[in-house]
Amino acid sequence: MLITKTKEIGSRTFSLKCEESLELQGDFLLNLFETTEADAGFLEDGMKIQVGWSILFIHEKGEGQVQILAPDYATDPFSRTTDDLSATLSVQLAQNHMLKQSGTAGETCLFQDTLIASEKALNAERVYLERTDHRQDGRSGWYLGPAEGQVEQEELRLYYIFQLFNLRPGILKVLALPKGCVAVLDGDEVEAVLDAEDRNIWRSEA
Repeated sequence: MLITKTKEIGSRTFSLKCEESLELQGDFLLNLFETTEADAGFLEDGMKIQVGWSILFIHEKGEGQVQILAPDYATDPFSRTTDDLSATLSVQLAQNHMLKQSGTAGETCLFQDTLIASEKALNAERVYLERTDHRQDGRSGWYLGPAEGQVEQEELRLYYIFQLFNLRPGILKVLALPKGCVAVLDGDEVEAVLDAEDRNIWRSEA
C-alpha cells in the first residue's frame, strides 16, 4: 500500500510517496532533504539531487507544497518521472544491506551508468558480477556473466543499470560494492562476495 510522508522544511511542506514497508526510508529521505536545504540553500523547483544510485527531483506544486519525484525506471527514466519512490528506496535499502553484510565502503553507480553483460547471464540461475574499475564517464566498471560456461565476445552487450530493474532486479543490490569486488548469486540469493584479495567477506544471515 502506498503511503504519503510529509515534513515541514523551512516555509514549505515536502512530500513523497512510497510503499508502507519503506516508511523509515521515506522519513530518512525527508530528513536528508532538510539537511541539504540547510547546508546548500533553498531547493528550487526542478533541482536534481543525487541520492545513492538515483537522482531525485524537486517539484513545486504551489502554495508551499513540494513533491519529491524519481525517474520512472519501469518506462523511460531519462524523460519520465514518477511520484512513487518505492523503487528508488528499495534498491537503496538493499544496497546498504549488502555493504553492511560485506563490511565494505560503498562506491556509487547511477541508474544511467552502463555495465557489460553476457546475454546468457540475464537468464542464468547462477551468475557473477565483477567490478573491474571505478565509475567514470558513465561506465560503472561492472561486468555480469554466467557462473558456469564460456562467454563469447559476440555475446557481450552494453546495458544501462536501470534496464536491470526490469530484466534482473535482484542484481541491483550488489552494484554499490567497490572496485575489486566479485559477487556470486544463485538466483537472487548472494552466495559469496570476494574482495580484491579473493577473501570471502560476505556474512550470511543464515
